[in-house]
Amino acid sequence: MDMKRKQLVRLGAGVAAGLGAAAIAWAGVAANAQDNAADNDFEAQIIGGQPAEEGQYPWLVGLGSAGEGTPWERQFCGGSLIAHDVVLTAAHCVEGTEDASELVVFSGSVDLESDEIVETAVTDFHIAEDYNDPIAMANDWALLKLAEEVDQEPIPLNTDPAAEFEVLETAGWGNTGEEYPTVAEWVEVPFVSDADCEAAYPGEVDAASMLCAGDLENGGVDSCQGDSGGPIMADNEGLTLVGIVSWGYGCAEAGNPGVYGEVADFDDAIDEVLAGWSVE
Repeated sequence: MDMKRKQLVRLGAGVAAGLGAAAIAWAGVAANAQDNAADNDFEAQIIGGQPAEEGQYPWLVGLGSAGEGTPWERQFCGGSLIAHDVVLTAAHCVEGTEDASELVVFSGSVDLESDEIVETAVTDFHIAEDYNDPIAMANDWALLKLAEEVDQEPIPLNTDPAAEFEVLETAGWGNTGEEYPTVAEWVEVPFVSDADCEAAYPGEVDAASMLCAGDLENGGVDSCQGDSGGPIMADNEGLTLVGIVSWGYGCAEAGNPGVYGEVADFDDAIDEVLAGWSVE
């Protein structure tokens, strides 16, 4: 099985030319996912989730390519609004981008076909300087600076890298196993300890910048292709952002939890970038 970044390029959509090698064409990913499902007697299906309600995750945004096509056609990753004009997403979603003008952000509704969707240009972006260090997919985060403020509520970041959880929530417009929905789906996923995460993926997990979540024994709940960059959240008297959808083997397979960038491990680096942008 191959490591799968949970990113999507829709065939037939108006996709920006600059997305580069990080943007995995769905045709190839789908073939691998189907093979893995057959091997494990599992039908990959946000897998096991349900449609999000309007206002449930006001900070959830879609990252898309500028140009022609509907928001649904152009969306290829997710993201989280962490300030009214800043989005946190996955580094692998933008690593092939040559210019910020190639990117746009969709906000204002969980339905990418809604008239309430607002499209906002991206004027700058920052990819983690230590992305892919010390191992592949480590420090998988990037920041997008928006051309104007978005009238939605940002999500606060978890700042405790030692925190452990019971159940987390993740959301996005990725593959459900049957379709790519126009309305974002969400699902609860059990937290997986660093030890169990490393046991699931020997030599492939950087505990300092990654966390895992999923049902190790049964599978069935997970993020999937198209959800990359989106949030995984903990409910501590209100939702906080604990991670960024990053990678995994297949989707929702038993023994193969989803892997997420752990924001508490790089929140200081995020603050440094935000401080630099604020004085420009």
